[in-house]
Amino acid sequence: MDESVFLGRNISIAYRMANRFYDRVLAPWGIGCGQQFFLLRIHEHRGISMYDLARMGLYDKGTVTRAVQKLEELGYVRSEADEHDKRVRRLYATEAAEPVVREASAARVRWNEMLTRGMTPEEAEAAKGLVARIAENALLALEQEEKENNGI
Repeated sequence: MDESVFLGRNISIAYRMANRFYDRVLAPWGIGCGQQFFLLRIHEHRGISMYDLARMGLYDKGTVTRAVQKLEELGYVRSEADEHDKRVRRLYATEAAEPVVREASAARVRWNEMLTRGMTPEEAEAAKGLVARIAENALLALEQEEKENNGI
């Protein structure tokens, strides 16, 4: 295999397998991998705005809007107008979301254990650091590419 595609290919495989895992685990609650990130962040950050939610996960506004609408339809999230700026909607997890949050959180632990199976604690920690550095490099590279293409 061409070494230039090896890293990207393996990251892509891990990403797709994670999506399948979360889709399967969360199917009984009517959500999948696409909504679990948002539900967990809303649960952890009571009153977060959609804008801050988008920034936190590096998502576009449309993706956040669709995910939040689905979570609202399922009764897992409610939104309220900000008391200072009525254009801003504050998001809150509902009581109905509690078992989903517990399952999603437990699934994350299981998935991370599966990913690091057979690794020493030091190897698992090193892998975590390397993947974080890869993600940061990807973000910086794309930002640089966009600046160059926009003549900034």
